Amino acid sequence: MAGIGVPDAATLSLAWRPVRALRVELGVAHDYVSPGVRGGLTYIPFSSWATPTLSVGYGHFLERDANQAVRTISGDATFDSPMLDHFGYDYAEAHVGLELGRKHVTFYLHAGVTRVTATIHDVAAAAMQSMPSSGGSSGTVAITSTDPTVRLWAPSLDLGLVVYLF
Repeated sequence: MAGIGVPDAATLSLAWRPVRALRVELGVAHDYVSPGVRGGLTYIPFSSWATPTLSVGYGHFLERDANQAVRTISGDATFDSPMLDHFGYDYAEAHVGLELGRKHVTFYLHAGVTRVTATIHDVAAAAMQSMPSSGGSSGTVAITSTDPTVRLWAPSLDLGLVVYLF
């Protein structure tokens, strides 16, 4: 099974149908910054050529340095943020969808909602980096923080292809 989507990026999974109406998926993913893992369940109520579906999934992307990705996308070779030195996230998604195909090949389009959870690291270092220099003043600034966890609900979309070998 291969797919592309938001926020699960590019995925390659093994799919298994223990019963006709249920597909279990487990695989790997990559989001341009880091590798990840994903899993999911899809309920397929009808055995017709076109069928609606319900699916849930979960994924985790490892923490990696995302600064190079931002530099490449933005074209700014000087970009560097301590908050992106350790970028990774988890997501949980629920989708309704449409699948087209029969026994051996299925094309799918799933849309729904995703909850993304990420920890923002080094917020204090980023704040210090963005502060203007004191210009010779003798003032002292102290910034303390813990790494905040951000939770975001957002729309999501998956597009893919399933090829059943057995």
